[in-house]
Amino acid sequence: MTTNNLINFAEALWQSGIAPALLILSIWWLSARFDRNNRLASLLGIAEGAVKWAEATFDGGQTQKAQAIKLITDYLMKADKAHLFTAKQIDEAIEWSVEKMKEAEK
Repeated sequence: MTTNNLINFAEALWQSGIAPALLILSIWWLSARFDRNNRLASLLGIAEGAVKWAEATFDGGQTQKAQAIKLITDYLMKADKAHLFTAKQIDEAIEWSVEKMKEAEK
């Protein structure tokens, strides 16, 4: 294919509406992906603070984890963001924060 044929092909795609539709779809997909990443990053930040607070305040692993979960869910409920995260995501964020703290202690 020559350059002229590629230009004609791209022009035909644009005029048929296929190229604009693909462009809109790709923008939507990228936006959703970045939004999801930002939400998870904020959850990890909240979990890190909750784990540090639970470590300093409570004795015992299960009590600390339960209090960290309670703190995170209370915060998310007040911020009206609880519907964005599952219990599994919150649990994984806590586990990630604990692992990060253990690595920092080494």
